[in-house]
Amino acid sequence: MKITLQKNNLIRIFGPALINVAEGKICILGKIYGKGDKAIIHRMRSYALLALEDSVLEVNLGSGGVLQEPEPNEEPLPEWLDFAEKIINEQLRKIIVLGPIDSGKSSVAVLLANMALNKGIKPVAIIDSDVGQADIGPPAFISVAKIENTIIWMRELKPAIMKFIGDIRPQYYVDKIINNVLDLLNRSFEKLKCKLVIIDTDGWIQDMYAIEYKFKLIERISPDAIIVLGKEYYNIFKRFEKLGIKVYELKTPLVVKTRSRDERRKLRSEQYKKFLEESPVRRYELDNVVVLGNPLFEGEEVDVAQLSSTAGVPVLYATRLPDSIHMVVQQGNRNIQLDKIKESYGVNKVRYYVQGFEKGLYVALTDQDDSDYPGLIEGIDYANKIIHIRTSFEGYPKIIKFSRIRLTKEFLEQLIIE
Repeated sequence: MKITLQKNNLIRIFGPALINVAEGKICILGKIYGKGDKAIIHRMRSYALLALEDSVLEVNLGSGGVLQEPEPNEEPLPEWLDFAEKIINEQLRKIIVLGPIDSGKSSVAVLLANMALNKGIKPVAIIDSDVGQADIGPPAFISVAKIENTIIWMRELKPAIMKFIGDIRPQYYVDKIINNVLDLLNRSFEKLKCKLVIIDTDGWIQDMYAIEYKFKLIERISPDAIIVLGKEYYNIFKRFEKLGIKVYELKTPLVVKTRSRDERRKLRSEQYKKFLEESPVRRYELDNVVVLGNPLFEGEEVDVAQLSSTAGVPVLYATRLPDSIHMVVQQGNRNIQLDKIKESYGVNKVRYYVQGFEKGLYVALTDQDDSDYPGLIEGIDYANKIIHIRTSFEGYPKIIKFSRIRLTKEFLEQLIIE
């Protein structure tokens, strides 16, 4: 369909959609589209589009796509644009964006980056610290991207540095996330030579533990400015003005494309696929790497012949920690002599894993510069101590880190391992 927009008119579009600018000039989150330019809107995204001059658009809506004319004062984009220009002119170096789920945090982060680039401030970095809905890197990672060209979605970016958290639930890894955000912040300035760093945060903000987490994050990174989506949260964070930090409130969009839990799961699946599906399977010797995150690989190796005799079943691989034995057996068997193992080895616990348990486990590989890369275990040759991992990482890792996530063949989270 063809639509005509007069200068300063707004429309709202819900994907999937393809927009072709036949005449004129439009703006989406600070990215300028001129005659002949095309914008692709993902099925999970919605945007307000502003005509910078009289324009003619050719719009192709996919299944579920919708085009709407906002009611007066319904869309905050004009306010956002004015605000972004003002804050970019202040030449700040560290900005953090806070707000609940589906409030527009990521859109504000992108808008700020685009406005900075439009004013010649480059490169700019965005740190994506949302482990559950990661857009720059894969799920369970926090990542930073170096931005030199305008975008409308962070999924257009390639991560420059990734750090592995190992779970999609931030509440269990607050200190780990904060430490890694600080590391990425420092490396954005020192290694990537960025002039502005914008920290996009997760939507976990609606209880006292979440607020405490965000307070600790602010204390550690000491931003120049905090942008808060929603007045109820602004009233909580404005106290940081006492520390000389600028705190701003932005309105949240009244109409947004909210995502169900299942849709969020599918978005994560897309990211797992993006980083893993086309990656080759590589092999690494377990004796040459440090393995973290699974007790099976963290203890002292045990002679499997002797343990097999004690256990009464063939044992493929085993290690011992001060209080426990961890071992791999060919198949689950009620005849495993657990009490006999405890007595013979002087331990309180015995945990056994059935061969093949490792397939589909989500891991990270750490390089010599302490950057992490996603991987998916395809199998382990216990006799030769070789681990086979699907990964795009081309070097030899110094560490392999296990997560609490297993993926199906369709790259959906099957379970969170306890």
